[in-house]
Amino acid sequence: MASIIRAWLAVLAAVVASGCVAGQSLETAYEAPAPGPAPAATAAGAGSVLIAVTDDRAFVKSGEKPPSYLGKYRAGFGNPWDVKTENEQPLADLLARDLAIDVAALGFRVASAAPADRKLTVSIRDWNFDGYQNGRLWYDLGVAVADAAGAELATGQVRDEKEIKGTFMMGARGGFERDMPKIYQEVIRSAVRDNPEILAALAPPAR
Repeated sequence: MASIIRAWLAVLAAVVASGCVAGQSLETAYEAPAPGPAPAATAAGAGSVLIAVTDDRAFVKSGEKPPSYLGKYRAGFGNPWDVKTENEQPLADLLARDLAIDVAALGFRVASAAPADRKLTVSIRDWNFDGYQNGRLWYDLGVAVADAAGAELATGQVRDEKEIKGTFMMGARGGFERDMPKIYQEVIRSAVRDNPEILAALAPPAR
């Protein structure tokens, strides 16, 4: 009887630690702040911006992981399960969509194709996480602005590593579902809105 109880406790511990991780996805969405006074960079009149996001993660370019890959959870015995974006949309597409929302909220006109006054390019150099009972998320985005002729005007980097505290019942999964929306918001804001050099470079010269 004691061995049976121990076996059931081991199974229960595995389920709790894994948070039933099989086939998991995480939602990423951006809510732009309510319109307010135009930033100094756009106060004189904003131009058009073409946005391009590329996924340059080595494991995506090699085909090891799909473009929708975000990271992995680990089940009770440490075996990993991939976590993807909701509906398995490419991460680059989601970032491009949400950067467009934020750029438009800043007063710029988002262009669907060239020509445009400015081109904002974002390279996903890394985006990954590893979660068991707790988790760790790390990301590295390169940001650049070029003028209509292709001359580079400004570059920047959005890079960080964060510890995610898991929940008792769901482990790392509970922590990521709680914290990922806020972190994703911070990433979008850090690319342009909270990056003075990039924001200033997006504004075309006064005519």
